[in-house]
Amino acid sequence: MNLKDRYLGTSLIIWLVATVESLGGLVGYWSITGNERFVILFVESAVLVALLANCYAIKNWVYRHSKETSHRLIAWVTLVALALCVCGDIVNFNLPQTYYRYGGIVKHDYLADSVTYFAPGYALFLSLVCWLVIANGVKAKILLIWFVIASVVGSASFFSMHLPGTGSFVSVVTGGYAVLITLVGASGFILVTKLRNEVKQCGVWLVAIGLVLAAVADGVIGQFWIYGNGGEGFFPAAKYINWSLYIGSQCLLIHLARLAVLHKKGLVNDLS
Repeated sequence: MNLKDRYLGTSLIIWLVATVESLGGLVGYWSITGNERFVILFVESAVLVALLANCYAIKNWVYRHSKETSHRLIAWVTLVALALCVCGDIVNFNLPQTYYRYGGIVKHDYLADSVTYFAPGYALFLSLVCWLVIANGVKAKILLIWFVIASVVGSASFFSMHLPGTGSFVSVVTGGYAVLITLVGASGFILVTKLRNEVKQCGVWLVAIGLVLAAVADGVIGQFWIYGNGGEGFFPAAKYINWSLYIGSQCLLIHLARLAVLHKKGLVNDLS
């Protein structure tokens, strides 16, 4: 996998569009809270459709380059995981513009609803990484140690931002998700550690960065969009920052199946 292949190039273009939108919002050229709201939502929807299309194209690439059932399964699971996350994005659009659904502390508590999609989506991404590293020799015991440490870090992060009086639904959902997404970020470090002999293939690093970015993006949501500013959230600034980080992470994670194929077969330049 190299920076000149068309699938990675498409991912870069998608991320650039999302980042331009985010930067424009941050500097005040447009606002998700203003008259341009539906235009911005249309652009974001187009970004998500393009992301899904690129993921589907990558699935077809896997079918052309490998007949192994495991590789094809990874491609399909990746597509399903992305589709679940896209459903979470749609919930985060908050089309009905409703707030304080589960109490009077957290204004943007609709974000907790989106976790019902993001959690299984990222759980699938995590399971694929676990399969990949175990297939390449990582002992289950080592994986467990990493995940215990990550769970402690995720729990500590949650309790550091949680606000007293937050409803039980929002607390349980966001607390559990904080642990899960920290595990996802930790899996990026595990991936690089295990495949360190393959670091010349930038695909290992790119997918690992995608996993870490996913954790960072959701950290922004928790710290600054859900629980920030006394529950009011630093909105829309936190939304703009998260959007660029999140799309960047997904643009990289969809290459998981290609990484599995390339690592197995040693294909570096055959990316057509």
